[in-house]
Amino acid sequence: MMNILYADIKRKWNDFFDEYDYNEEINKLRAEYPDERSIYVSFKDISSYNGEFASDLLKNPSVYLSLGDGYIREITGIAPQRNGHANIRLADIPDIPGIKYGIRNVRAMHRNSYISITGIIRKSTEVLPRYNTAAFKCPACGEYTYVSQETDRLAYAKSCSMCGYDKGKLTLVVDESELVDTQKLEIQEDPNNIDGTSQPQRLTVIMEDDIAGKVYPGDRVTIYGILKTKNRRIGTALLPELDTYLYANNFRKELHDFEDITISTEDEKKIIELSKDPNIIHRLSESIAPSIYGLDIIKKALVLQLFGGVRKTMADGIKIRGDIHILMVGDPGTAKSQLLKSMSMISPRSVFALGKGSSAAGLTAAAVRDDFGEGRWTLEAGALVLADKGFVAIDELDKMDQRDISAMHEAMEQQTVTIAKAGIMATLNSRCSILAAANPKFGRYDPMKTIAEQIDFPPPLLSRFDIIFKLVDTPDKDRDRLLASHILKENMLGEEYHDSNIPEIEIEFVPAIDRELIRKYVSYAKNNVFPKLSQEAVNILLNKYLESRVSSDGSVPITARQLESPIRLAEASARARLSNIITKEDALLATSIIDYYLKDVSSMNGKVDIDILNTGISSSERHELEVVYETIKEIKANIGKIPDLQHVLEVLQNRGINNEKAMSDLERLKAMGQIYEPTAKKIDVIK
Repeated sequence: MMNILYADIKRKWNDFFDEYDYNEEINKLRAEYPDERSIYVSFKDISSYNGEFASDLLKNPSVYLSLGDGYIREITGIAPQRNGHANIRLADIPDIPGIKYGIRNVRAMHRNSYISITGIIRKSTEVLPRYNTAAFKCPACGEYTYVSQETDRLAYAKSCSMCGYDKGKLTLVVDESELVDTQKLEIQEDPNNIDGTSQPQRLTVIMEDDIAGKVYPGDRVTIYGILKTKNRRIGTALLPELDTYLYANNFRKELHDFEDITISTEDEKKIIELSKDPNIIHRLSESIAPSIYGLDIIKKALVLQLFGGVRKTMADGIKIRGDIHILMVGDPGTAKSQLLKSMSMISPRSVFALGKGSSAAGLTAAAVRDDFGEGRWTLEAGALVLADKGFVAIDELDKMDQRDISAMHEAMEQQTVTIAKAGIMATLNSRCSILAAANPKFGRYDPMKTIAEQIDFPPPLLSRFDIIFKLVDTPDKDRDRLLASHILKENMLGEEYHDSNIPEIEIEFVPAIDRELIRKYVSYAKNNVFPKLSQEAVNILLNKYLESRVSSDGSVPITARQLESPIRLAEASARARLSNIITKEDALLATSIIDYYLKDVSSMNGKVDIDILNTGISSSERHELEVVYETIKEIKANIGKIPDLQHVLEVLQNRGINNEKAMSDLERLKAMGQIYEPTAKKIDVIK
């Protein structure tokens, strides 16, 4: 009966290929084998050919696809070859209920059926050969017995198929066995598609033959395949539960930035209508955490971060990032964490991480050896890789270890994460914008110190942030009254007053634009709008840069890196308006935000000096330190011995550096490892 069924399935495959003219694909496979080992068959063609055949294929894919593979091997002549593989891979499969499932909705009833799942690749093993059919040589007659390998453990031949020898183990011969490339993946649900109280669930995926090694951690993919089960064990004992995995037949990488967000025709109309509002950026900024009072310019910058600039690839292959990175440093209670949470909820494809509980591996990527890889090294993606083409919010960045923070350098500028460990050499994408928050070292922000002195971040990392905001809680009677009033009104609403006399209070806390519509607006803009600079915008950005470079005291107000930031912000501003042209107004908004941030965190005595941000020391301070260092060297050379501290202070006093400032400079030079005290009250330079 089974043979009749198999013959009927083979006949249907034969009729299908004859009717739908796949001769070109078959001839290509025959000519290009083994470089080509699959024929991609449209499921729409199968459904048109025979609806019942298509339905049965989805219900019992192992049998139907196996017989189809066998048919392809026969007609192409691949069958006689040892290790000959030919695969039918289904394409154009509709994402409809009955085929498409969320990982958390996969159940026992779906076992052995053809399904599709969408998610993020979290882990991947290396590609290794696996026995598809193992060859065992008989010690008595020398003939081979072939055993198909269907389980996760090697199945041995119990006796010789030719002479019946069964007095001992037959010898496994690798060269005569049929091998297939295999790779194990772990796919995770997209965190944006589940509610905030649930942990993203995961499913193991097996990729074999020519589709192995084609996807990497951080990739967003839809995988089509057969849901299978295997026994769960503790040692040699079998457990009653089974492990599920998806045996992949085909896959599709999600090429668009936000393909998981569905935008209907009605949504598109609303988005285009919104974009016509001349105050759209202001309205969007009012929709970010309306319960947080003030912070207008910061919220505008966050709006621009949502949209981002345009990623560019130069003729020489160099890539310029379009994503905007923002750091907020300030006193406790200034709503930094609330802003981060709000942004992670609004931004499509977002990941939230806490610096206190994150390591370099957790943020970037790692090569690990665990049970998933069955003792092999596995590549595992961290937050910055999982958020590729999205957004990462990192709270308490100051709580991270210094070595872990340094791992972010490459991810922030080159937007890749390189792993070289245990023989694994891989480069993963991390094309995402970063919003980070940090507290000063001593609890509160000290206006008398530079930002570099107040957070233990290496200057190269600080320079990679496009914008740095400081949030200082300074007593101000008028502002405090407005803030307190705002908080009290917020609590009145939180207590669920149903009195119709306070609708005016509610208006203050209702976002100007619904959160879900903002997500769709951002998705639409990033997928469809790629603005270019107008000549007006170029002139404004150029003149502002040249004007800022002028300094009377030899300091460096800004560098070329600070020119890239307003370009990205101007692009984001145009995107927020759904405009393909960056106008004068976009450039002015961008330069105003950059001016605000530079004057706030990179100025001394009213003058902007980028060295304060890049090195933690202003140009004038660095010059003064050089004077102190050279003075000590000069005194030592003149007197022929290590100078006394008092002598050094007197000479510096004559050179215009008072004792208090001189002592401060000496302490700084000691911390920098430039000078030391060989004995009490003696100062010497370190050669």
